[in-house]
Amino acid sequence: MHTTTPARPAPTVAPAAMLTAMITTALVAAACTTDTGGETTASTPAGSDLAVGAGATEVDGPQPRLAVTDAHSGTVAVLDLTSGEELESLTFDNPTKVTMVDDRYAFAIDGPGGHAHVVDLGTWTVDHGDHTHSYVAEPGEIGTLDGAKPAHVVPGDGKVAVFFDGDGAAQVVDVAALDDGEVRTTTVHADGPHHGVIAPVSGHFVTSRPSGTPDDTHPGSFELRDAAGTPVSAFDDACPRMHGEAVFDDHMLGACDDGVFVAHVGADGWTSEKIAYPDGITTASRPTTFREQPGVPTVVATAGPAATNDGVLVLDSTTRQWQHIHTPDRALAAHLSGDGRIVFAVLADGTFRTYDAATGAETAAAPVLAEPYDWSDTSAVPPVIAVAGKRAYVSDPASHVVHEIDFADNARIARTLDVGTAVSSLGVAGL
Repeated sequence: MHTTTPARPAPTVAPAAMLTAMITTALVAAACTTDTGGETTASTPAGSDLAVGAGATEVDGPQPRLAVTDAHSGTVAVLDLTSGEELESLTFDNPTKVTMVDDRYAFAIDGPGGHAHVVDLGTWTVDHGDHTHSYVAEPGEIGTLDGAKPAHVVPGDGKVAVFFDGDGAAQVVDVAALDDGEVRTTTVHADGPHHGVIAPVSGHFVTSRPSGTPDDTHPGSFELRDAAGTPVSAFDDACPRMHGEAVFDDHMLGACDDGVFVAHVGADGWTSEKIAYPDGITTASRPTTFREQPGVPTVVATAGPAATNDGVLVLDSTTRQWQHIHTPDRALAAHLSGDGRIVFAVLADGTFRTYDAATGAETAAAPVLAEPYDWSDTSAVPPVIAVAGKRAYVSDPASHVVHEIDFADNARIARTLDVGTAVSSLGVAGL
């Protein structure tokens, strides 16, 4: 169970006029509420075609929230991005990193403590095609997964696979059950403990396999398992020192020392192949973490860590084409716009920059770090990027702030949130 710490003072924000720049969508029917002796319950608005769940209130439009993790504690704060106010602060055992799932849930990994905490940010929007329904509820933890050394969180195929390195297995969470407040899991095993991943794809699991080398904990290859976790076959292509993955409807990617592994299912069943890195990319500058957006085949990554960085890499996983963006300083973090057309990067010189994903041309820049990032300082917390709608959220850990950037308006900083911590990861929900 989590403990709730006293709420910090509400973050300061830029003048109220800037708040009007928040993302808006078509209005939906307003929720009706009924007072029942001190408790407020939400009922279905007149004309609505979707019932309101227990504890939820239907609202006029999306009300996004931001999950903010503290690099020096186990705190995960939930901020209301409409007002900038802190709604909840959850304290876990160790510093955590959040992975967003289904635009609502934050999986917060406490690796040293052996826990994966499932946090409902309490805001979501249901898209019916010609209209939407938006809801809010109280944020909070709804369950915990326990095991040895939880690490990679891989969403896909209506599931979330949380791999526990020390167990050599993933606890697979049913996303639909989370909507009912239940953390329902099954277990899928790999061949043994290692720093691996299990990726849910098209009714199967693409499962990493240990390298077999005693001093190398990274995977060395992949195999296919069925929906029950039973081995089906091994893939022919090796993937030495795999780290970094992305999952799509019919394929998954794994970043290896010698290229990107692709497992794909088509009319002829499952196959694999390797995509070579662009010229000049070495084991020191190859990607180790992919960032992607739902429904977009493009992935982006920094070309290696800050110490050996060579810009930003963009891969179209359908055409197998790379774009190597040579940035003017070391790239510390990278991300994509929702449509995959714009690449974002924070550089060691303290700037946030936008690039055309197809051509690699720089399109805008803005200062986001109070001072240049000292990449040689191994204790320094690097900045991170989260993206939602037409806003990017960029942390300046040294200044304890998060900048909200209107990237379509020449990377304009729309407002700055004083979060009071050295941010190690961010996640946005509710859009």
